[in-house]
Amino acid sequence: MLTRTKKNAEEAIDRIKAHYSDKDAKVGSLEFVPMDLSDFKSVKAAAQQFLDSEGPDGRLDVLFNNAGTGGWKDAPPTAQGHEYHITANSVGHFLLARLLTPILTETAKKSPKDAVRVVWAASILVEMTSPINGITKEFLEDPFSEKHAGVLYAQSKTGNWFLATEFARHQSESGPFGCGIVHIGGNPGSYNTNIWRHVKDLIKYYLVYPTLRDPVYGSYTYMWMGFSNEVTMDEAKAGNYAICDGRWHPGQRADLLLAIKGEGEGGSGRSKEFFNWCEEKVKDFV
Repeated sequence: MLTRTKKNAEEAIDRIKAHYSDKDAKVGSLEFVPMDLSDFKSVKAAAQQFLDSEGPDGRLDVLFNNAGTGGWKDAPPTAQGHEYHITANSVGHFLLARLLTPILTETAKKSPKDAVRVVWAASILVEMTSPINGITKEFLEDPFSEKHAGVLYAQSKTGNWFLATEFARHQSESGPFGCGIVHIGGNPGSYNTNIWRHVKDLIKYYLVYPTLRDPVYGSYTYMWMGFSNEVTMDEAKAGNYAICDGRWHPGQRADLLLAIKGEGEGGSGRSKEFFNWCEEKVKDFV
């Protein structure tokens, strides 16, 4: 469990262990690894700690890129001087996936086809509030030009869908992006968690909370994305997008579908552009 706050991680681990303590079930182990997604040095250290703990014959079957931040007005720059939302929600995950690609690839070689996966968390705000093409050209040129926390959050979550799609498409036998790994993005739903801690109380209590579900239902969606036979490499390369309760989105916004197509296919190419942008941001840490 790679996360920033030790106390929260240990409480979650204790709850999981307590749930299975009186059940006749085969159990594994749960360990906390400190990681701050907004700090690339921390991400690299966490990835190395995980790899060291696995050893040369270790494996990684599913990576859930779930951590991040909600919309945070006047969020500070990151340790490396980047915009906070896009780093904590997207680029930090990109770096983690890049660093863990070798062990994911080795696991895929020893596993059934399409069984090894990386799950990327998006949001309903991808289709509701992200700008045309999901991420604006102006933002990629100057991430601090966008000031609205809601737009920053929506762009970062759109970015996760883009990254999942591009990771799936960029794989090769000898390339740096791995082989045989199904990267899938989707909206797990809206749930009552502490991701809302930066939202204004008036909005939070009267507009947001009445619409939220128990977080366990989000876990069900992640389980579908991580383990269902309906999720395949073909679906990933096509840019198919999961939604809550384990389903495929029936039809995303037209401009977002064009964003995951190249200019030669009649699209905007914004998805690939963002993937390359992230690669440039993390190049000193891979």
